[in-house]
Amino acid sequence: MVALQSIEDELFLSKVSIFRGHKLIVDEISFRLPAGGICLIQGPNGAGKTSLLRVVAGFLPASAGVLSLGAHLFNPIKSILPIWYIGAPFGFHPSLTAAKNLSQIASMRNLSLPIDDSFRIKDFADQPLRTLSSGQLQRLALSQLLLRKDSYTPDLWLLDEPNSALDSYHCLILETMIEEHLRSGGRVIAATHQPLCEHLSPEIIQLEARK
Repeated sequence: MVALQSIEDELFLSKVSIFRGHKLIVDEISFRLPAGGICLIQGPNGAGKTSLLRVVAGFLPASAGVLSLGAHLFNPIKSILPIWYIGAPFGFHPSLTAAKNLSQIASMRNLSLPIDDSFRIKDFADQPLRTLSSGQLQRLALSQLLLRKDSYTPDLWLLDEPNSALDSYHCLILETMIEEHLRSGGRVIAATHQPLCEHLSPEIIQLEARK
């Protein structure tokens, strides 16, 4: 009898390699991410941090290796594990206002706009995206994680430099959100140059830039 895939199964990356053109940028990376787990991808620019996140999100194919959820191959597009890829300004339209962009994303994912304005989006809600600062763009991107659904699902958050351009107040908001998410069984993989949730003892995957 074949075991059914469970949303609580362990996510496993086994010897994942990524080429950009003919150049190897990520070489046989392996790690496990259980429900409630956090993993930080670190390394210099060009080391493949964003590429690795995009492979897990299903935006790029792995050149080699296997992704699995429990005993099953992990297909990000069809998986029962919901995924949020957050990388400002990924998924936003530059001509629309901050509020309209957030509203469109909520509509596409059948979610409701947040009541919680932890990232103070109302301060620039009516401004077109192209006029926003990098810090405002980051706050708007992270506000997607506050969109509401009918029932809680322990999503996988893929965060690309999530604390970049944030002030200390909003960094604290972000870390509090991540801690609550993990406590509820969610998972986080974050690519970051900066310390993030060190008190949670995240697993660290160190990538190296290749010549």
